[in-house]
Amino acid sequence: MPRTVIVLNAPTLKVAKTQAGLTSGQSVECQVTSARVTASPNYQTIPATGCAGASQSPGLTSFALDLAWLDDWGTPAPGGLSQFAWDNDGQEVWFELTLSADNEQTVTGNALCAAGGIGGTFGDGSAANSTATWPCPNKPTIAPATTTLEAAAA
Repeated sequence: MPRTVIVLNAPTLKVAKTQAGLTSGQSVECQVTSARVTASPNYQTIPATGCAGASQSPGLTSFALDLAWLDDWGTPAPGGLSQFAWDNDGQEVWFELTLSADNEQTVTGNALCAAGGIGGTFGDGSAANSTATWPCPNKPTIAPATTTLEAAAA
């Protein structure tokens, strides 16, 4: 199998309060420095018996949307991802992450929104930024890429 590299050139990220709202959802990729749907395996321990040692059995995987972004309070009014996360803290929201213009594979799902921070380091000229993990109550959906890397290379 040949090596495949997915480069995140021109990724997009939309957030909305409902799944239907993703059609016209708030596009936030210009503030986002990192977006990743993280998978966390869950294991159940099977106790040791007189014939076998303890072992683990995999259960269903948990997912979360891990975000890092530049704070964007009030820009544009009434606010960007910072305000969206603050206003919807603890609420179910929807997201759509498209990896790049070259590989239009899209991940769509719902998540429990968590607010980011406000403020940052004083005096060193660094940008104010936030991070948050939005747990996904359901497994996100991955839509196949509409273009393949092989086709894009040709």
